[in-house]
Amino acid sequence: MTDQQIPITEETKKEEKRPKKKYNIYYLSIEEVNKVISAAKNLKERVILKILARTGMRRFELCQLRVQDVDFEHKSIYIPAGKGDKPRSVPIDDDTLQDIKFYIGSRQYGKLIESNNKSSEGIDETRINAIVRNAALRAEVKHPDPAKKFVNPHIFRHSFIRHMIKIGMPSNYVQQIAGHSDIKITLQMYGIPSFNDVKEQYQKYAQSLYK
Repeated sequence: MTDQQIPITEETKKEEKRPKKKYNIYYLSIEEVNKVISAAKNLKERVILKILARTGMRRFELCQLRVQDVDFEHKSIYIPAGKGDKPRSVPIDDDTLQDIKFYIGSRQYGKLIESNNKSSEGIDETRINAIVRNAALRAEVKHPDPAKKFVNPHIFRHSFIRHMIKIGMPSNYVQQIAGHSDIKITLQMYGIPSFNDVKEQYQKYAQSLYK
């Protein structure tokens, strides 16, 4: 056997089949998120952007929300079927709740985000994609991943989770809000620091080291 020939064992085959770990190191800054929200054309778009950015909710979860899923008294939103059909509740801030209250008006039932299409009761994922993409273009905010051409709803989720971890929220709390089935998923996907995080910490230490 030469140096180049490596025996193929059962363990090697298993290693090759094993899915590669998926990390999410890209996210928007708070300033960028707020710029996109400020670029909303109307109240409806602002509600959509705020819910995505301030709860880490998935796009399909937002589409299925009903008016009665918003609990104004307890400041939370009930998600009836998240990933894996698992329900959960997520906290929501006063500012977003106020916009939701203005948006729904006297409505007590039906989909929370209505569709402009009369043949459809609620908004669909394609329309949410367009609202996020166009608001980001107006705000001149680019996707932090160079491989991505446009800002999409999922980067709001990544950004929300990253910022929660960054300010020190316990991982098990983040897991519950994000709707991850296992805390290992939270740590695997968001436990690796982004380059911006590393750079930020480096600058802090560099000030004391290289005076």
